[in-house]
Amino acid sequence: MFLRRSLPLLLLLISLALSACALYLPTSAAATQPALSMTPPTVEPATPVPVAVPSATSSPTANAAATAIAVPPLPNTQYNLQVQFDYSAHSLQVNETIHYTNQSGAALPDLLLVVRPLRWEGSFSLTSLAWEGGEPITDAETVDYLLRIPLPQALEAGRQISLQLSYELHLPYILPPELAPRPLPYGYTERQTNLVDWYPYLPPYRPGEGWLAHEPGYFGEYLVYDLADYQVQITLAEAVPGLVLAGSAPAIQEGLVITFDLPAGRAFAWSASPQYQVLTQSVGETVISSYYFPYHPAAGQAALDATAQALSLYNELLGPYPRPSLSVVEADFLDGMEYSGLYFLSRGFYDLYDGTPRGYLTAIAAHETAHQWWFDQVGNDQALEPWLDEALCTYMERLFYERMEAETPSTEQQPLVDWWWYFRVNFYEPTGPVGSTIYDFGSFRAYRDAVYLHGAQFLEALRLNMGDEAFFAFLHDYATQMSGHQATGEDFFTLLEEYYTGDNLDALRDAYFSP
Repeated sequence: MFLRRSLPLLLLLISLALSACALYLPTSAAATQPALSMTPPTVEPATPVPVAVPSATSSPTANAAATAIAVPPLPNTQYNLQVQFDYSAHSLQVNETIHYTNQSGAALPDLLLVVRPLRWEGSFSLTSLAWEGGEPITDAETVDYLLRIPLPQALEAGRQISLQLSYELHLPYILPPELAPRPLPYGYTERQTNLVDWYPYLPPYRPGEGWLAHEPGYFGEYLVYDLADYQVQITLAEAVPGLVLAGSAPAIQEGLVITFDLPAGRAFAWSASPQYQVLTQSVGETVISSYYFPYHPAAGQAALDATAQALSLYNELLGPYPRPSLSVVEADFLDGMEYSGLYFLSRGFYDLYDGTPRGYLTAIAAHETAHQWWFDQVGNDQALEPWLDEALCTYMERLFYERMEAETPSTEQQPLVDWWWYFRVNFYEPTGPVGSTIYDFGSFRAYRDAVYLHGAQFLEALRLNMGDEAFFAFLHDYATQMSGHQATGEDFFTLLEEYYTGDNLDALRDAYFSP
């Protein structure tokens, strides 16, 4: 039995060009290949605008910036965010303190803050910027979505410096999926408010390359994250009946104050809605929470079940998931999107859920759960080497369906894993260099086919050539050894050579990675 879908909605969803981390599946063996827009979608919905740096009567001195002190061992960057949140007005007032330790091994002449809300006109207003202790910073400058802060003296390796920022966020309206050319998770709809990439943060710094801050692309993710520790306190401006907050960490609520503590995360995200219904399930030491709208109870349960099954499998294959919670959030935007301890699934997947695992909801849930390893635990440059998370997460979907079929054999004529392999990958006959950047393609389909789908085929070829024992040993050790780091393709292949016993690895690599 193949998928039974609402045809108009299905065609609408498939025809839109997406740029988030997961991709849709065709609906049936009899279906023709879905049409995809060949016109690159725009980046965020507004031209970035300059932010005014608050004026002051004094300028920073060497002593102000030189509050940097040696702190061995080197801690993660720490973000303390104090938020006043007005749900009805779609606005926030934020006081942010950043404690940054230079872990790059090189002296830094400046600091660079990524401020993604600058890409929405009027969304970000900086009211104060100072060194810890209150001495104002007056010579910062903005370029696109970046805020560059010169240092009076270089920040040496291993030393720490602290910043204090105050700003206001006025959230943009999230266009409905039928009007948006790409996923737009930041902002609000009639049902929910989503805060993703909402606070200024420091990207990784690589000696010889500089700060890893890239130009936005037409498709794919361009932001790069270091591990950091987050303490977030959200104070509601007023009591909103039924308001529920989902976040990247367990919430502790006392009256109108909600706090989150996320250690060693890539990105802290949260979502709020008075409509959320919540289901929970535990896998080991992790509590999974499914946040869904009230008209999707069956799909909300299915998203929870798929996440729990995937988490259990990936714990086994890749090493234990270290977080006490994982939030699965129904979203009013296209596709799926991952953050530390939280991921979103499009409302369209819930609308189309037919009670079987042969559909978007289950497949993308498995994909997004895999991002809790290939993104959150093992970081990578999503702009320049997107295959390191997207190809791996796509292939984890296959492993998910393999395990599901093994534990509960399908009564359908076509086994689950065969269904997945055809509908997700082979249906599209993917080609293209797996190791491409997000900037190398003139169409979304070409990017998807090369990075996600051809990448999954490469991993399948590796497995067939290595055998299951060596392949899974490599996958586990790559996940554990690179946990907490920014992995590169070189890291992947250097470790792979220790497990690959054949003499054709170079030829196999060339077959999938060469133009």
